Amino acid sequence: MKEYLLNRNFKVLSSVFILIVFLLIFVSFFDFKLTEYVLKSISIPVLMLLYVLTSKQISKFYLVALFCAAISNILFISTDATLLNYGLIAFLIYRIITIILVVKASPKLSFFTVGIGSVFFLFPLLYFIVLTQDSLGQSFMVAIVNVVLVSILGGLSLSNYLMEEGFKHTWLLVSTFLYTIIVFLFVIQKYYLFIPIFQPIRVLVLMSAHYFFYLYLLMSEKQIDKQ
Repeated sequence: MKEYLLNRNFKVLSSVFILIVFLLIFVSFFDFKLTEYVLKSISIPVLMLLYVLTSKQISKFYLVALFCAAISNILFISTDATLLNYGLIAFLIYRIITIILVVKASPKLSFFTVGIGSVFFLFPLLYFIVLTQDSLGQSFMVAIVNVVLVSILGGLSLSNYLMEEGFKHTWLLVSTFLYTIIVFLFVIQKYYLFIPIFQPIRVLVLMSAHYFFYLYLLMSEKQIDKQ
């Protein structure tokens, strides 16, 4: 990690990304829609640029995943049910790709620990989604699939954390927990009870989750490069 802190591209673009996140927190709280659209449109592309300039093994799959995340980021601003559904589908594609990337970067996988870890995430998330089934409407099945995928990622995170040493797994685990929180915040805010403070919190949690996963992937690529 120290070598990245000495990397000028890493420091500058990370600072830009963090600045955008804090600006997003501000504009989302005060409901400046146009500014929010602009900032959300450039936030993930900045992360993509950061990845391209700091990665030694650029993954095209991860760039596709970030592109899908960028689309969902914009669509989630809307209150239209159809657009929200498309946003969930885009985020589902992002989630599938990230799971594949984690599996590829995990030389020591235990199906037992992955299964146990997945159940740990699945039941509370699934219970919460079912409670809001009527409000979710046409997005219910997509939300269920997203919950299952987040749970699988959670199982992979716990398995890697327990089975293999390396600080990169801490970043992955933190990222996964943040993605789990996103599910709760998103459903509560969009379909159950709108509380204005949830919007800036959701921005902070989501962007932090994206950034921590980027750190995980960066360190995973570095480890593979040394082998």
